[in-house]
Amino acid sequence: MPSWICPNCEEPLALDSRVWSCANNHAFDCAKEGYVNLLPAHRKRSKEPGDNPEMVLARRRIHDAGLYTPLANELTRVISTLPAIRTLLDIGCGEGFYTGLFAQQLPDVSMSGVDIAKSAVRLAARKYASHHYAVASSTNLPVATLSQDLVTQIFAPCSDDEVMRVLRAGGYYLQVGPAPQHLWQLREALYDEPTAHEPLRLACPGFLLVDQGDLSYQQLLANDQLRDLIMATPFSYRGHREKRALLLECNDVTTTFAFDWRLFQKNG
Repeated sequence: MPSWICPNCEEPLALDSRVWSCANNHAFDCAKEGYVNLLPAHRKRSKEPGDNPEMVLARRRIHDAGLYTPLANELTRVISTLPAIRTLLDIGCGEGFYTGLFAQQLPDVSMSGVDIAKSAVRLAARKYASHHYAVASSTNLPVATLSQDLVTQIFAPCSDDEVMRVLRAGGYYLQVGPAPQHLWQLREALYDEPTAHEPLRLACPGFLLVDQGDLSYQQLLANDQLRDLIMATPFSYRGHREKRALLLECNDVTTTFAFDWRLFQKNG
């Protein structure tokens, strides 16, 4: 069972007849797909926060097309080397692509994920019924203190303090982000003066950097893949509109996929 806690009072949640409830009688229905919504209305900044359904579906398609599979395989390799990993929490899990591939190689690890976008969590829960998903804020995790062996943060914002709280002593924190040259050819096509991504940090308070790495590869994009990639990223609303329209008509575009990762271990 996942280690969910009440987002209102932080008491443990227990599941009974498809309802998660705490000792203070706060109750949260389990959706038919299996996930639970633990994002209180007063913590929403909009009616439907997070990525919109069109972005979520585009991301599912580019994942199904294998564009990010080399990265998922690299992260699975890193995780497979860690000792005594029984619980994994993916912050900003989206539609479950990474936890889905992790589980294939790590079937004994309990996989949980949170995302602020309900449409993404719904897709994740529908496809990966054996995992545990919740609609939740990454800065107010409805997850029990000291309950996780590994937290993954893949292209998602989160709170270091919250990660510190939910990780057990000696637990691991895997951060993944775009390397400076990620999707550089698309950036050149969309911006007059494209700028590189900032590299990932090398220090995190309360954690020790124990490993790091990078991955880079080229992908040839057909027009439908190019369109989905733009829809699934901030490119869908950034850059020059006219340049974006021209780019969306292109076919067989080769671009660089580049990533950095950092593995931290909690002190103590």
